[in-house]
Amino acid sequence: MADTPPLNDPSGFLPAIQSKARLIQEGHAAGRAGAPARLAADGLLFAGMGFSGMCANLVKDAATRSLELPFSIVKHYQFPHHVTKGWHCLAITYSGETEETLAVVETAQKRGVDVTAFSTGGTIAKRVARNVPQPVGYQPRAAFGYSWFSVLGFLEGSGLLKDRVPLAEAVEAVREVDASCGPQVPEAKNEAKQLARLLHRPIPQIYATPAFYGVGLHFRGMLNENAKKIADVDLVPESNHNDLTGWGGDVENRRHFTVLALSHGNQNPQLRKRLTYMEERYRGWGVRWTNLTANPIDSFADHVVEQARMIQFLDYTSVYVAALKGEDPAEIREIKALKAHLKA
Repeated sequence: MADTPPLNDPSGFLPAIQSKARLIQEGHAAGRAGAPARLAADGLLFAGMGFSGMCANLVKDAATRSLELPFSIVKHYQFPHHVTKGWHCLAITYSGETEETLAVVETAQKRGVDVTAFSTGGTIAKRVARNVPQPVGYQPRAAFGYSWFSVLGFLEGSGLLKDRVPLAEAVEAVREVDASCGPQVPEAKNEAKQLARLLHRPIPQIYATPAFYGVGLHFRGMLNENAKKIADVDLVPESNHNDLTGWGGDVENRRHFTVLALSHGNQNPQLRKRLTYMEERYRGWGVRWTNLTANPIDSFADHVVEQARMIQFLDYTSVYVAALKGEDPAEIREIKALKAHLKA
């Protein structure tokens, strides 16, 4: 088997992924250090865009098992009317300049909602009383491990999250992926490179069970930005109520896709039945189907560890897809063009 070609990586994006174990540790420490003890809140509002906002999806997926507070996520300009004084807003913007997030923070402050920012500085750090600093010199997706665990550390340190954040276990899971899927491991033994080989030509359709919907969103974003590749993600069982019909009837376009299904070992039996049916159906239609199945999940700690393991695996996969396409993962020309248009 020929190995994956070297990555076109002049800005050192791959080393940032290989630094995730360290970034997770540093982010958790920063979040704990920035958290006021015994913070009271009637609910949590997360505001953030792109990879900053994806932290909220991962926290929500895992904390659904234990967090007793209402939890809302905003990824646009509009402030939710149900969020009132007594709630706490976590505003995540790596640059500190994300206009949608700044708009939400402005309204939050007008309504008397306390705000904690997670940023490298910028405008937001000047507007709020509390900012958890983020590491400078990265693109947001490269610093994602830090930002994600700084949010977890903040929630843990403030007492809003009653569960222990499994820091050591998550770091070990990431390092295990580094050892088995890093660039030094040839494709014949490297499952991330093998998956990249399956994904780099067709359009990836990602199906995620509820435990990994945030992971699926993250991977789609990594394929979009790192590999400059169209991808889609949908939730099972919700997708069974609509897009299954589309796949059944759109015979001509099936050939353009490949499926990646994200689930875990002790999956809800009804969801497992649905996934089994879908796999048989799609394979019968001639669509390649690949399962990525995490270890069983029985607790918040299990969930965070398996999220970390799967994200690291899929981050490597995304840069290997970029290598196969000859793309520089750090290049974001279309986003730059949009920002220039908005500024003009």
